[in-house]
Amino acid sequence: MTDTAHKTLADALGFKPGVTLRTFGMRRSGNHAIINWLQRNSATGSAFLNNCAVGRPARRTWRSIEINGERVGIVKGDPLATVTGGLNDGAMVIVSYEDFSPDPDEMAGGLTADLEDDAVSYELLIYRNFMNWAASLLRKLQANEDQETLDCLRIMMVSLAKYRDMLELVLNAKPLGLVPVNYDRWVTREPYRESLLNALGLPCRDNSLGDVQPYGGGSSFQKDVTDAQHLEADNRWPEMANDAIFQIVLLAASQDHELLELMRKLMPRDAELLTNYLEQAEFPYLVQAGGI
Repeated sequence: MTDTAHKTLADALGFKPGVTLRTFGMRRSGNHAIINWLQRNSATGSAFLNNCAVGRPARRTWRSIEINGERVGIVKGDPLATVTGGLNDGAMVIVSYEDFSPDPDEMAGGLTADLEDDAVSYELLIYRNFMNWAASLLRKLQANEDQETLDCLRIMMVSLAKYRDMLELVLNAKPLGLVPVNYDRWVTREPYRESLLNALGLPCRDNSLGDVQPYGGGSSFQKDVTDAQHLEADNRWPEMANDAIFQIVLLAASQDHELLELMRKLMPRDAELLTNYLEQAEFPYLVQAGGI
């Protein structure tokens, strides 16, 4: 039977899923580090369908697949059970989406076409504090030699709007029954990681940061680091502070009052940094001369 003959993700997997997680997060927000950690803390095994297409079947639109934390080879169109069928009933299933923040009014609107809403155990919103996220994304874009400066700026502006939408959803996560996961806290606080496992009903089997994940080329700043505990992921923005393009991004973000208000509630230190940056960005000679 081909994968297209199946109607649901559970049918295609070849086993009865246990805890089923759906994750949403902007690129460079630690999505894969956190998902790998979740897999390491499943006592029943795991299947991870990476970066699926919104509104379409996950079993057909994954970008890659991991079984028990290891990427496996499979040709598009081949039965999913070719790689997942060896898992036992009760194994964890994770379906991820990147650069997408679902509208709260559409959370139950078939985001995953082959996954019924009541089959999802938890919805996770993975986000990163603004200054480090913006620095990491821009550094990643600039590493692409084919990416012109204006192209980088265009992508950053579009991403700022999506990031703002994500923060709005994070702020309203509790009444919506969603689970926010802050990457900066996750990286630096072991008790925070343990509390998340408890909230998801998972055993604490491996609460380390694990290995640096290869997705997106790994770390934007420390390419040679393989052990995540040696990353300085919570302090990226100072390395970009004198980058002219990064400064333009900060100025643009500082003009988005809705974004700033969300930051004040969720990450006040970053909001203060951005506000102070705007105050320092005035041209000194114009200020001294009283304007023109």
